[in-house]
Amino acid sequence: MAEELLGEIWQFENNISDLINLCVNILSDNPLFFLINSYTTGISAGVLSNLLRLNLKNFKGKISSGEIGLPMNNSELILPCGIYGRWES
Repeated sequence: MAEELLGEIWQFENNISDLINLCVNILSDNPLFFLINSYTTGISAGVLSNLLRLNLKNFKGKISSGEIGLPMNNSELILPCGIYGRWES
């Protein structure tokens, strides 16, 4: 998905690393957590986890990631809806 804003096109898959980096730059010296989620199918939870690992390497903490999904009625199936990534101290 692309959004056009002031003549620029922002694409999640191409720009998410830059976005995470910009967010990390404004964290406190001792952040408690960093959470990001996406409702696009452009990248996997594993890729998002790796991006967090690369961008938050100066902070000690734990990284987790996974899929966001909705349980389907009368079934054990889950409808995938997105991904999340979390770093916590």
